[in-house]
Amino acid sequence: MSVAESLSSLPPILTGGGAGDDSPYIFDSAWDRETERLRANEALWDQGTIERLNRLGVSPGWTCLEVGAGRGSIADWLGERVGTGGRVVAADLETAPLDWIDRPQVEVAKLDLRGDQLPSDTFDLIHARMVLQHLEDRDIAVTRMVRALKPGGVLFLEDTDSLTLFRSAVAEDFLKDVHTACYDVMARAGYEARGGQLDLEAALATELVDVSAEGRAVMVRGGTLQARMYVLWLEYLRPKLLAAGLLTEERVNEALAALDDPGHRWLSQVLISTYGRKPR
Repeated sequence: MSVAESLSSLPPILTGGGAGDDSPYIFDSAWDRETERLRANEALWDQGTIERLNRLGVSPGWTCLEVGAGRGSIADWLGERVGTGGRVVAADLETAPLDWIDRPQVEVAKLDLRGDQLPSDTFDLIHARMVLQHLEDRDIAVTRMVRALKPGGVLFLEDTDSLTLFRSAVAEDFLKDVHTACYDVMARAGYEARGGQLDLEAALATELVDVSAEGRAVMVRGGTLQARMYVLWLEYLRPKLLAAGLLTEERVNEALAALDDPGHRWLSQVLISTYGRKPR
């Protein structure tokens, strides 16, 4: 069922297909491993995201679009906040992880920002976390989202800058070689390690006003669910790291053990939040 069929007052949200399984950023492990990755991502970033949504004043009756909804924790929170008089569209390339959400005001839609069209002047809030940093056509995606905002609506983007990852009191070079190797592999696939920085530039190039940005980082303890995010990331990249000769099998195993060690703490990437409001 399309968004238009389930929310008759909204025009169709999607007009194209998905990215397909050849996307370099889709984890190709078992489904339960992907669920674990999504849960770890929520554990790492949800608290700060919700604090910022509260600050933006999300209110009953709002119409919201959650782009790249993942497992749906933020979409569900938005659904609770906007109430039955509001609407939340939880959009992603893969929608099965969103099936657990049981709120009539939350609608699930398949969406690929790279090609699908959004309805104009529709949303009070559009939020996208760790989505644009994977897209080559960031500026086009931001323009589409701005067009979909109501006059006075807010765009809230969150993407990372990788510079701080693995900074630690353990040692000056704690996992520094792993950091360098992983981002080398990702850069070869088109990933931009300064993604959060570029969100701000993209927002400033649009009609948005009151554009601002801030960054936050999390201190991660080894062996926790937050740390599991980095374990799964390294395990996923392992074959590419070995094939490129950037790390040895022994070094990858050492790094995984360090990430699982509760005696280790390190800094996450900086997640940069960019905000802007569409003129009334």
